[in-house]
Amino acid sequence: MATRLSGADALSLHTQSQKTPAHTVAVVVMESADHLSHQRLHHVVAASLPQLALFRSRLVSKPLGMGQPVWAEIENYDPLPHIHSATVRAPGGQRELADFVAHLSSGGRRRRRPLWEAWSIDGLEGGRWALAVTMSPALNDGAAGAASVWPRLLTAKPNDDPANNLPIEPSVGSPPSVAEMATDAVTEFVENQLTGMWVIGGSVSRLLQTVTKRLLGPAATAPASSSMSGPVPRTVLNEPLTQRRAVAFSAISLADARTVSGAFGGSITNVVLAACTMSLRAWLKRHDRVPDHPLLMWMPFELPAAGLKGVGKALSTGRLRVPVHLDDPIQILTNLHTATERLNVIRSGVAESYSSTIDSAVIGSLIPPTVAHLGMGLYNRSGLRNLLGPTCHGAVSHTAVEPEPAYCAGARVISMNTVAPLSDGCGLSIGLTARGDELEVSVCACPDNVPAVDEIATGIAISVDILASAAAKSPRGQGRSVVTEMTTHPANRPRGRG
Repeated sequence: MATRLSGADALSLHTQSQKTPAHTVAVVVMESADHLSHQRLHHVVAASLPQLALFRSRLVSKPLGMGQPVWAEIENYDPLPHIHSATVRAPGGQRELADFVAHLSSGGRRRRRPLWEAWSIDGLEGGRWALAVTMSPALNDGAAGAASVWPRLLTAKPNDDPANNLPIEPSVGSPPSVAEMATDAVTEFVENQLTGMWVIGGSVSRLLQTVTKRLLGPAATAPASSSMSGPVPRTVLNEPLTQRRAVAFSAISLADARTVSGAFGGSITNVVLAACTMSLRAWLKRHDRVPDHPLLMWMPFELPAAGLKGVGKALSTGRLRVPVHLDDPIQILTNLHTATERLNVIRSGVAESYSSTIDSAVIGSLIPPTVAHLGMGLYNRSGLRNLLGPTCHGAVSHTAVEPEPAYCAGARVISMNTVAPLSDGCGLSIGLTARGDELEVSVCACPDNVPAVDEIATGIAISVDILASAAAKSPRGQGRSVVTEMTTHPANRPRGRG
């Protein structure tokens, strides 16, 4: 039976454009080593990445695009045309590498791209090397994304062969015949009819439940999380995107984040999100206007609440309101604690909204590629976005990497970053890559709307330092944490919360 492209990945693939490319860029930087060369890195990539079934396959479209494409393995696959060499401009520092990655992230390089490409990069300061891999949204595989690539390229010891890390994934099958494509098209049509009825039935059921609760009065309705209420402000992050991208890198010490968590309560995730919020507030004060209400950020449900360990396939994504309108770091931390607790409820399936979040992936499978592409084009030209108002401002993604220390092509890894794409109306992407005791930060934005993206990236690291400094003055282990006190007693909650 043919392996069909999943609904969520299909929707991302078919709705991308020159101004909204949806590919992810994964970057690893290595120490200087005499044995490193473009040829050596090309060999590592060619031997390792095609072990992933989708990396040696192609998408076969159905006639007239009426139905999701199916995967087919490429016979006698040769990965070398997907692998390139590059040299960053002098002096080869972090800024120059980020500019090259921004070029890879942009939408103006090529109209039709391969599903994946890799670049070996030299010219970095101190003789260092880098390796960058771009991945189409078709390779997201349910949001695994870059997490599936790292184990194929990294080793725990310098002399290990990454090709021996994991077994080769089984084939997705050979290209389907005309009869098989016709059969799958009919099967998909029937499945979509049944799924569509299920989605409509579920929507009607949720609507009736909501109406019933409102008729019964406030006592029958669970109180909404304060962090999820209020208007959604329009900022420069909601402006139409151009083809250009800007990228910036920084790093956070997880030891400092743990210190803040230990002093004030809450999770390491809350500390990192608080630092992102503080940096965005500072940037808005300098370049735009600080709104009176929180910003909305998309984030994966798989982001751990207790820390940043482990990674798995996200079931879906949810929106989190980040309180940039607050100016006190501890108030921001407390507000985010309440918001992430609500996300945990959604993840556990307790909240009714959980079922609606899964529907987005299901609905994606119902929309034929041609319809999705034409629909997005019509939406962009119609100006509906301005009439409907913003639905988000950006996204936060997270990837955990093991082992630590790690080696690539026998050279020790210095840093790793994952640059996630932007989407229409959501002009900021913050990628977090956990590696050992470091949390690498990647910020991507459209420079025509969001200037000085470096300020956001470095501001996140500076904000962790500010929180750590406050934690050093906090009496640890004495009484209840600040987060517990302010969350438990509504009278003590900060004014101006969302």
